[in-house]
Parts: sequence; C-alpha cells; structure tokens
Amino acid sequence: MPRAVAAPFSFALLALAAAAQTNKQPAPATPAAAEDPVKGADIAAFRSWLQDYRTGAVRLVKEGRTDEAALGALGERMQKLAKWNSLDAAKMLFEAASIDPKPSGTTSSTELVDYHRELQPWRVQAMACQQLRTMTGPDILPWLLQMLQAPGIRAAKKNQDQQHAAAVLRVLGGHPSVEAQLELLRACRTMPTELRVQAVNAMAKDPTLDLVPTLHELLRDTEPNVRIAACNAIGAAMQPHVDESQGRNPTGAALQLRDVSIQKLEEMLVKDQVWQVRSAAGFALAIQKCKPVIPALIRGLEAELARKKDPWAMDVRLHKLLEGLTGQTVVRGGIAPWKDFWQKEGASFAVRPATAPGQPKAKADQYEKFFDLEVESDRVLFVLDFSGSMAEPITLQARTTAAAPGTTTTKAAMVVSELKKLVMSLPDGALVNLIVFSDDVRIWRQEGNRPALVKLDDEARDDLLGNFLDTLRPNGPTNLYDALDKALDFGGRGLHDKYYAAGFDTLYVITDGAPTAGAVVDKDEIRRRVRETNQLRRIAIHCITFGDQNDTSFLGPLATENGGRHIHVE
Repeated sequence: MPRAVAAPFSFALLALAAAAQTNKQPAPATPAAAEDPVKGADIAAFRSWLQDYRTGAVRLVKEGRTDEAALGALGERMQKLAKWNSLDAAKMLFEAASIDPKPSGTTSSTELVDYHRELQPWRVQAMACQQLRTMTGPDILPWLLQMLQAPGIRAAKKNQDQQHAAAVLRVLGGHPSVEAQLELLRACRTMPTELRVQAVNAMAKDPTLDLVPTLHELLRDTEPNVRIAACNAIGAAMQPHVDESQGRNPTGAALQLRDVSIQKLEEMLVKDQVWQVRSAAGFALAIQKCKPVIPALIRGLEAELARKKDPWAMDVRLHKLLEGLTGQTVVRGGIAPWKDFWQKEGASFAVRPATAPGQPKAKADQYEKFFDLEVESDRVLFVLDFSGSMAEPITLQARTTAAAPGTTTTKAAMVVSELKKLVMSLPDGALVNLIVFSDDVRIWRQEGNRPALVKLDDEARDDLLGNFLDTLRPNGPTNLYDALDKALDFGGRGLHDKYYAAGFDTLYVITDGAPTAGAVVDKDEIRRRVRETNQLRRIAIHCITFGDQNDTSFLGPLATENGGRHIHVE
C-alpha cells in the first residue's frame, strides 16, 4: 500500500475548505433549461453536435489537415455552455471531456486509426476540460467529485467509472478552487495506481511553492511512477524561484524549500532502485539551475558510477547535466575530475547567465559521433524514416556526417551508411534494435509484438549490416507517430513489466519530413503525447532531420522536451 501523505499544505487546504463551507451563502437557483429557451437551445445544439460527433458525421479534419474553422466553432459552442455556469450545462461539457468515439459495426484497426485521426478526440476532451475549469456554479464541483467515489474505480477490468474518474482528474488539474486541490491530494494517496499517477500529474499541471511539501511526501510513495511524477513537479515548481541563470536569488521560505527540495531529490538520485526515478530526480535538480544542485549531482554521479549492474547510461546523463550547468568539458568515466573541480572552484563558482538567442554553446570533443551527436548509451532504439521522400538526393553543406561537404547522395543511402558506422563502433553486448516506418511500421527483430533486445555480436552485425539495412527501400507516406508510439511503448512498458529491467533508454529519431499518415499527424499533438508518455519513462530522444525545416522544426522542441538533442542535416 502507498504511504499516507501528511503535509502542512494538506492541513491548510482542509482549513480553507472548511472556512469556505462555513462562509458559503445559499446560491440563487439556476433556471432549468426548459425555463430558459436560450439556454435550452444551446444545450440542445451541443447535444446534437455530440451525437453527430459520436457517429462520425462530424469530422475535425478537412483535406488531410486539422479543420481550424470546425475547431473554432466547437470552441464557441463550449464557451456558450460554460457561460451558463449550471450543472446541466456542465454535464454536457463533461460528456465531451470523457468522450471516446468508436465507429459503428465491424472495423479493422486501420479503419479505427483513421476514424480517430479524423475526429481528434484528444482535442475535444482538452477543450471541454478547459471550459469546465471556468465554471463555478455551486453544484458543479460536488457533482464532479462524486465521480471519484464511484465503486467501479477499483475494478480490475477497465470500465466507465475509471474513464470518468480520469476525466475528472484532468479537469481538476489547474482548477482554481481549494476543494479541487484538496481532492487531488486525496486522490494522490487513495486512488488505484493508474489514477493516483494521473492525480499527481494533474496536481503538477501548475505547481506552486505551496504544493512542494506535499510533493516531498509523495517522494516516499511505494509506486515508482508517483515518485517520478513528484520529482518532475518539484523541479517545475522550484525553477521559477531559484534559477540563478535568470538572476533569481530566493530568500525566506523559498530558500528553505529550495534547500529541502535539493536534499530530498539528492536522496532519490543516490538511493532509488528505479533508474527512471533517478533520472527524474537528476533532471529535477538540474532544471533548478542553481549552485547548490551541483554537489548533489556530483554525489549522484558518484553513486551511479558505483553501480556495476545495468547503469542505464545514467552516469552519462548526469555527466552531461553537470557539463551543461558548469560549462566544463570533463573526461567521462570517473568522479575524481568532478570532485577536484568542485573542491577548487566551488567556493567562487557562479551559474552562467542564460545563453542569449543565437549564441553558440560549447560542446565536448568526442571521437565516436553519429550525425554530430555523441553516442551516450549502449541500449539504443533507432526510429528510421524510409518514406518515399527519403529517396530524394541531398548535397551536404556542412560536416554533420562522416561525408565531406559537397557530397551528393540520397537521404536513405546516407542514413544507412552512417548507421553502419555506428553499429560497427558499438561494443559486443550493446543492446540495439531498429524501427523503420513509412506508411506502416516495421521492426528489425521482434519478440511477439515487441522489439527484441538484440545483443550485438558478429552474427547480429552480419544480419543487420548485410541483410536488413540493405533491403530497405523508401516508399509511402510518413507515419511518424505510430513509430514513436511503438518505440515509447516498448522502450518501457511499465515498471512492473517482466521485460522492463532490460529496456531501451535512448531513441534516435531520423526523419526528413512532417508526419502525413498514422493515428496522429498534428505536430503539436505528437509533441504533447510523446511528452506525456515519456515523462514517466525518461527515455532520451534525439532527433536528426533533413529537408524542409518548416516540416521538421517541431522535432527540435520534441528532442529538448525529452532530454535529447536535435540537429538538422544540411
């Protein structure tokens, strides 16, 4: 069972909630829809829209692109309902917030993917949640909170009660009321595991310093995903107040919270047995960008280097975080250089101001490189674009590969050539696999329906270099999302999966264009989904792009948001 949460903030919320109930005056009755013809018309119109939406009569994609006019009209419909600020209007919006449309009759998985892409239910849900947060009618929040007590929430089989509870938690994330925050705190410690993780994530949507003591308590939770989410939220809550690269200099309570947060995150970084938790703690420390996190990261690196079994490249991650914070280029693989640096420079060290836009950053000079990105892990999954456009010629303008500037080749041939060099440079025993995508997704080697963890040896190299890579032919559209979805799903299927102790910790995504096929083609939605999925897995995602930067520009932020780097091959 998870540990109970007891934090000063919880008691403060209880007191505030009690005061709010004591001082609450009876609200005037809201007229029923039947008594107000305008309101009744708005509700009826939205009910009709929902029915059409469920049956697929309404689509949010037009000629292969998101229909912005349709989304704008939907936003206006929802806003009209929210302004009535009544329970019957809220119930209609909640239907949209929890909707999961399915096509009627027997359908293939491909048809279902197309159906969801056309209807974009994730957009409808998010828009409805946003409007529900603005509604302050006296009956609305109690009605929402009742759904968190539904008996089906604890059932083993997924059901509507769980679906509704998840939607309620999404609504409560960022909700302005004290009652909503209090219920999220309760959910964090009393809900079944999946919903508890969602509750922590919801509570961390807009974390404040007031929430940090509660987040400290959640670091003791028995569920690793909750600890990961709490680490993420602590870093996000503290960063605006302590970031020395932005000139922050906390005092008083903020200073106290900073020091306690660093201490508790360091404990996670040094002692936690789950590498994703340690990774989350490391990133939560680094994002604060203040001097006191540096010795904590050094101690975390020392502990990581002492781990002889499955280090998951965490030592590399921490080394890179330290280089980024200090501006130092340090030989990797030992703790002595960092200890020596801090002993000599720690007293006078100051965090560098944030780099001005356009100003180049110093980087390490390392021998083994892949498209100018340092190879940092021996547990690597490559996601390769072999859509039809990869057959196009490219003339290299800069030395971002082993080929000299001016070399003309095809994009596909360049990828294969560079990948072969990398595979040859990796040591025996390194774990690798490849996911290749065009309109569909292909995997080099599988175990059932998942990528195998292939240990490199002479036989595996011969198969990969002499057979698989040489048989690839560019063809079809670009199904980037499905490839990323499969890669992240199998990079870490969950902390209790029997294969999880031997997953991938690094992805290299190599593509030349914007997504044109698959379950999701909207670039911002792909980023959101990857970010949401990966915040618990902490897989580093590096992106390498070619072609029109207007098509590939979203992959730079995607890499940055997921602990990776991006370069564009020119």
